[in-house]
Amino acid sequence: MDEKELVCRAKLGDKEALNEIVDMYYDEIYRFLYRRMGNKAAAEDVTQDTFIKFIKNLPYYKEKNKLKSFLFTIAINTSNDYFRRYKQELFFLTLDNIGEEITEDKTLQKEDALIVREAVLSLPDIQRDVIILRFYHDLKIKEIASVQKVPVPTVKTRLRRALKALKECELW
Repeated sequence: MDEKELVCRAKLGDKEALNEIVDMYYDEIYRFLYRRMGNKAAAEDVTQDTFIKFIKNLPYYKEKNKLKSFLFTIAINTSNDYFRRYKQELFFLTLDNIGEEITEDKTLQKEDALIVREAVLSLPDIQRDVIILRFYHDLKIKEIASVQKVPVPTVKTRLRRALKALKECELW
């Protein structure tokens, strides 16, 4: 069953269709939030809140938009709310925690991953989000513009500035 049909059925109250949508995107939204927030527990909480908000706002979802972009928008807004509510700074992962994201547990790879992660987390929010959405979740520039509710040239500028900042860290 395609995504549009699932959304239509979910809007009509089909719980099975709604569960299928959640199953389809849950892991990807969690991984995005984990990369964005740097804390497993916070990412789990915000992922749950994201899908609760998605369910509440499903009647307002316009099928012309990509569902994935809609969910990323909710996830960003929900994590921003979380940071405002708890006044927390980004959490930098320890070397032990980074192993959760890496399939091979070679120390050198963990150290490299930690350096990249710290560099990405050090970027301003708008640049960090562009990097994560583009390179970790393979969203197109146009989709990122939709998620961030900005024009395409703005996304390109943010991406260029983020890559320049990462290059200055000698990562790119």
